[in-house]
Amino acid sequence: MQHAQHVNHDNRRASERFAVALPVESRGGAAPLRGTTSNLSFGGACLELDDDVPEIGSAVKLAFAVPGRPEPIEVEAEVRWTAGERRCGIMFRRGHQRLLAALVAGLIGIASGTVRANTNVPTFDPNATTVLDIDGGAERPDKQQVLDAFSREYDAIDACVVDSKGDPEKQLAGEAHVAVLLNPAGATPLGINAELPDTLAKNRKLRECLRGAVAKADYPSYDGPPVVVEFDFELDPGYEEVPAE
Repeated sequence: MQHAQHVNHDNRRASERFAVALPVESRGGAAPLRGTTSNLSFGGACLELDDDVPEIGSAVKLAFAVPGRPEPIEVEAEVRWTAGERRCGIMFRRGHQRLLAALVAGLIGIASGTVRANTNVPTFDPNATTVLDIDGGAERPDKQQVLDAFSREYDAIDACVVDSKGDPEKQLAGEAHVAVLLNPAGATPLGINAELPDTLAKNRKLRECLRGAVAKADYPSYDGPPVVVEFDFELDPGYEEVPAE
């Protein structure tokens, strides 16, 4: 069987900023700071403060309150710019990997009621801000290695189709779409979404079987943020008999 396949890489820069509002306050220092982030990136954040901003170049130790965590996460940073009396930009120095990892985990940790009979990998919100670098690199996964890893699971994908249709003479028409949130550590992805043709949209057994098959692929590791790759393939391409010469 041959499957149509497509990989779509998210090429957003690791330094791109995302609108994330987190309560923040300083730990130690002569003047206490308290406020909220208005945006956040791997390298830094913009703060909207309740107090006067510190001087440019000031070293600050900040505690960020992350939803779902009982204790704030402390990060060391430096003030790089100010705007008015209540707004400033900071550059992270130490501890921010834990902060960003916690945010990523919070964004993808809830599977929104998805059946998980075939895999423990959750679904994820494709509209959420998931591209946050948890390791400090800016590398992107190799496209061919990702495609090769996915392609090695075609037999498992075909088995899902055969099991779903029951009758070997029956053919399931249409294309499936799979989105994979890659794990920079490699192997098991952070999240997997699967969409079926309209005629099969309610077939949860098939959808979960496909998610399970895709989750088993040995995806490559890389030094960079979690990114989403997408695959489109004909669900049940069948076969053609070649006339004997």
